[in-house]
Amino acid sequence: MSIELSLQPKGDYLRFEVSGRRVKGQFGSEMLKVWERVANECRTHKYRRVLGISKTTGPVPRVELYDVAAKAPPMLRRAGCRKVAYVVLGGEEAMQAIKFGEHVAASHLPVTQVFADEASAFAWLMEP
Repeated sequence: MSIELSLQPKGDYLRFEVSGRRVKGQFGSEMLKVWERVANECRTHKYRRVLGISKTTGPVPRVELYDVAAKAPPMLRRAGCRKVAYVVLGGEEAMQAIKFGEHVAASHLPVTQVFADEASAFAWLMEP
């Protein structure tokens, strides 16, 4: 697996980090596994808010990103998650690609937003 996941429970929200290299043809399935683990953690520990940090590198395959952005939010909603902030570290190209995913995800879980820094993401996540 080229993408690694670190789960970090923080009391009233779940923080996680993904790192590694995006590989075309593997990225989508690997990220769906990440979101499945995040959803399971939300279900088990009743997290309603999630803060994700992406430290992944490499090109973002849009077709795979679309698939992930369409499938992950319903998985999270069923697990009880109601708000997701996702921080993209890795440059403007990655941010623009993930912003595309944000628009897809928002149609499935309306309270999903992508950020370039963790402080802004955390502030938004904790808003009522």
